[in-house]
Amino acid sequence: MASLDHIRTRGFRRWYERQLIECHAWLVSCFLAIIGFASGIEVFGQHTAETRLWGGLLALAGVGTALFSWRRYSSMLAIAERLGERAVCPSCGAYSNFRVLDSGPKPMPDGGDADIEHLGASVWLRARCNKCQADWVL
Repeated sequence: MASLDHIRTRGFRRWYERQLIECHAWLVSCFLAIIGFASGIEVFGQHTAETRLWGGLLALAGVGTALFSWRRYSSMLAIAERLGERAVCPSCGAYSNFRVLDSGPKPMPDGGDADIEHLGASVWLRARCNKCQADWVL
């Protein structure tokens, strides 16, 4: 819900830009974790028990961090893109020129959205176009 409050206060375009920057930072974290995993595998190939232990721990930490980072990246990007696709007024075609009337993870006023619910979050926005005053649900 904090993200949706940012849309209300700062506007959709700034929120969308920030989401893209943040999710790509998670992608960079994923790549760094993959490098950590590869380093752990290389260290694991050493002959002493202590270096094998540290190499195994580094590899496990790399895998865990990479999986978490990838999951976070993909879910943030999917939600941002899904809302970005719907940020166009159905009446006049104005992009990102709306006020948020209502939002939430609570049930949507006109039913559910299978695409967003499949992502594990029922994020939705009820918006009113600043140009033509039409209402729609993102």
